[in-house]
Amino acid sequence: MKDNFIRQSIQATLDIKSIITIFYMELPKDFQYGGERHDFWEMVYIDKGQMLCTTDTNQFTLKSGEVAFHKPNEYHNLSGNKCDAPNVSIITFECDSPSMQYFENKIIRLNAEEKALLSMLFEEGTSCFRLVDPQNPLLQKLEPLPNAPFGGMQMTKNLLELLLIKLHRHTDLLTQQHRLNIHIDGMDVPIDVKEILDVLNAHLYDTLTIADIGKAIGKSEATVKKLFSLYRSGGIMQYYGALKIKEAKKLIREDRYNFAQIAEMLHYDTPQYFSKCFKNYTHMTPSDYRKSIIR
Repeated sequence: MKDNFIRQSIQATLDIKSIITIFYMELPKDFQYGGERHDFWEMVYIDKGQMLCTTDTNQFTLKSGEVAFHKPNEYHNLSGNKCDAPNVSIITFECDSPSMQYFENKIIRLNAEEKALLSMLFEEGTSCFRLVDPQNPLLQKLEPLPNAPFGGMQMTKNLLELLLIKLHRHTDLLTQQHRLNIHIDGMDVPIDVKEILDVLNAHLYDTLTIADIGKAIGKSEATVKKLFSLYRSGGIMQYYGALKIKEAKKLIREDRYNFAQIAEMLHYDTPQYFSKCFKNYTHMTPSDYRKSIIR
């Protein structure tokens, strides 16, 4: 007897063909790797800290809780930022589904549900696969475990596909262009350094402490100091003082305020202290500087 049920075929929008590697690494802050290029996808997740990712076209910062993908045959390299000791999860896989193009040149910040799914994926994957050489995970050699849980490989494949589908629906996206290393004064520095400089420049008419700067960018005081040292020696507060004096020189050239007013505007305790700081940075008093201006 023929039934009237309709069989709905399932369209596989993301179909994982094979797993190449799956591993977790705790790295030093100055980690360096020569880079690689291969004909399969790579997913990089930063569990803690930050890492600098270099590709054929971009160099960007990947932060804690974020994931990025490298497409097949794209050169890519990971390195530490010399401030944070990062923990990173990497899985490489084959997938020729057109939907994978969605992940090119994007950074995705995982929510709690996605992080839990990623944790399940790595727990399942490492229960049925192991690295041939655990000391050199980047050599891309994986082998199946003889006593893997029932269906472990299929679970790993299914969990990865489910995670990718979840991420494909994700709306909290950045392009890698938002995280490019910044070229400042002839130097390539992490985007966090630019954030520090932005805070300093935005508060020239205030007073700042290193704790204030750290709060503004979500970093500890120690991390702020380390990041700034990648850009300048001599200390961040010394640099902040130089920015204030540079602003004071501009105000003097504009000739709208007297020295006492400028000192107050830039939050110097007294005009005398302002004059002392001005001379320390410029080797002349505010009066001497005003006289030197070409009229």
